Amino acid sequence: MNELKRTTFTTCSPHCGNNPCSFEVETKGEEISSFRANPRMDIKPCIKGFQIPDRYNHPDRILYPMKRIGKKGSGKNGYNTFERISWDEAITSIADGLNAAKVKSGNDSILLYNYSSQHTLPGGRDGAPATIMRLLNLWGGAIEAFNRGSLCWSAFLGGSDDVLGQWQIKNKKSDNCDWIILWGNNPVETGYRGLTQSLQEAKRKGTKFIVIDPMKTKTVQRFADIHIPIEPSTDTALALGVLKIVLEEQYLDKDFLAKRTNAPFLVKKSTGKFITDRNGDPLVWDEKLDALVSYKVSQKPMIDTEKNINGEKCTTSFKLLQNASQKWTEEAVEKECGIPSSSVHQIAYALKNGKIIVYYGAYQRTLKGENAVRALHILNLISGAIDGVINHGSTYTDTHFDRATESGLSKIMAENWSVPNPVKRTIPVGKIAEAILNPDSYGGAIHAGLFMWGNPIGQGGNSNKTKKALLSLDFCAVSEIFLTPTAKCADIIIPASTWLERSTITEGMSVGATFYHLIEERKPKHQIFYSPGVLKPLGESKDDFDFVCLLAEKMGFRKEFPWADSKQWIENLVDLARKDSRFPWFEKITTEKLEKNGVLTLDIPRANSSWDLKTKHGRAQIYFENKTHSVPEYFSSEELLESKQMKYPLKLITPKTYFRASSTFNNANKLLRHDFNVATINKEDAKKRDIKNGDYIRLFNDFGETKFVAKTTDVIRKGVVHIPAGGNEELGMANELTGDMLSEYENATFNSYRIELERI
Repeated sequence: MNELKRTTFTTCSPHCGNNPCSFEVETKGEEISSFRANPRMDIKPCIKGFQIPDRYNHPDRILYPMKRIGKKGSGKNGYNTFERISWDEAITSIADGLNAAKVKSGNDSILLYNYSSQHTLPGGRDGAPATIMRLLNLWGGAIEAFNRGSLCWSAFLGGSDDVLGQWQIKNKKSDNCDWIILWGNNPVETGYRGLTQSLQEAKRKGTKFIVIDPMKTKTVQRFADIHIPIEPSTDTALALGVLKIVLEEQYLDKDFLAKRTNAPFLVKKSTGKFITDRNGDPLVWDEKLDALVSYKVSQKPMIDTEKNINGEKCTTSFKLLQNASQKWTEEAVEKECGIPSSSVHQIAYALKNGKIIVYYGAYQRTLKGENAVRALHILNLISGAIDGVINHGSTYTDTHFDRATESGLSKIMAENWSVPNPVKRTIPVGKIAEAILNPDSYGGAIHAGLFMWGNPIGQGGNSNKTKKALLSLDFCAVSEIFLTPTAKCADIIIPASTWLERSTITEGMSVGATFYHLIEERKPKHQIFYSPGVLKPLGESKDDFDFVCLLAEKMGFRKEFPWADSKQWIENLVDLARKDSRFPWFEKITTEKLEKNGVLTLDIPRANSSWDLKTKHGRAQIYFENKTHSVPEYFSSEELLESKQMKYPLKLITPKTYFRASSTFNNANKLLRHDFNVATINKEDAKKRDIKNGDYIRLFNDFGETKFVAKTTDVIRKGVVHIPAGGNEELGMANELTGDMLSEYENATFNSYRIELERI
């Protein structure tokens, strides 16, 4: 009997923001005969996406519901031991466990963790409020441990908000940019789809590159005309040193600063507050009027003046910023950052006709990382690299990206199915361990946890502390594909489906969400990505949507989930979008067309390119009136770290790599061949410790220890050790060496820790 051949599509979206990838899958029966990129996409997916079939067929898949047996932590390596159970027993146990916590201390003692690259509910993360959170909120709610990317990029978001009022700006193209400064990022290995291609095109047109990174990364090798191997975590000091030269050499757009920023706002020296009129509007000194007036009516505001006003000594925001940079001489930068003083001049000169690419760099995954983000944005502002008279570029995107998230699907989900959460308690995702172990730290005890699409032991800082916290819960349920360290702490494990086995819909951009403006001819498209489910779920695994519906029935809310399956839910969503006059680009979109093509383009109009910042006064801010740091300041490791950390001689950096998305692809056999458990060490540091290339080594500090294979090389500066972010116990786990300290905006600080190592 001939088995039916068919072609369907699946979508990969492992932490790639608004850049999912579509794959065309040919099957014969329940076997995959061909797996390739959807030819309707403009950009080839990365290597991770092509491992989807291996994840589906992997022998370590969780295929059945399981429950803990024996005492918590009594199994191998201090984890739990499990036995197979039925779905009915699993669902009943979860409902009972959650109810017991509710009876004991109320709904605000129940934690939902949904921070992951799995995106296993239809609509991706945006679908969560309409599904699991709908159920929990109908039932009384739960704590949501998700906070604007707090493991990865909340410092970037927060610092950007401080300066620009938003994390992106509407701007003009920058294909005429003479210099691009890639500061603390490695887009060749970690960038969104299309980014590297855009940078390549810019380089082909003659753009030169400065790359600032402690390692000679693939980005350095491919793009750098100048490589500056900075000491980790000293980026703010370097930025302030560059700022000093920019100000001294007058690489400025003064008119832009006066009219588009708060540079001319007068600040009371005694209070650090703006001097204002009766309406609360900041005042400036107008050179043309020779008078103190509101910034709203000023004709020629001065940016570099000091005045005595009603007995108060006042100075401009600009001068306060200038003062902050004065101590950062070339010699001071050289000493602190470990780079030649000439590097400061090179960056400053490049800014005359270039720009800094401010992106989710390593600098923001450090203590006080927001200060680096603010400083880099301000450098672009000061030098006129953001929509100024010079007009040679923008910071990262132009006018399309903000529309990618305005297609309407999220709004429709929120309006039709989301239920307000009665629980107002929130916990930063990087602090769930602290919240569990120390009830007074974040508002009371937590007794139960439901972990869907997440592995906090492998994602967050201080893995050992997180493990201890999860094992201390009265009840813990985990929905997972593999037996991750987090799953091994569970009382009940639910076998989740992979991307191949579920129906999903998500949206994004056809080209990289960022930097496509570097070249004029690469026009992004707004697209909808769809998968109807390629294969039947293996074993007894289920789509997370089906799991939510089963739990809803057990908890008495099944009528609130009137869909037979996730595919029907998606059909309902698309039908609502098609009928909604606010979103005319959905008019011709149907699930039938989506199923046929895998991806469809939306005809969304280009956004308005006007300068329209969401800051308090509608201007970019170089001075922050109500922040702890009114201007960017640098703090050394000695000032920020606990004394016990300072005894370790080597700085640890844990960037993301081309072969990982946190722990999502830990089980991808082809990727395991690519330096998955390799610690990169400078040859001199290795020689001092009698470590040779290929040696098995122990890395340790007061937080824990892990084991890696040594890679001795000259591509990393002395005193620095690189291991990939994420991992697991078998492959080595970086997070066993990092604490759970957070930055101002609750960003994890993975690149702020020190270690020692030894040959085993």
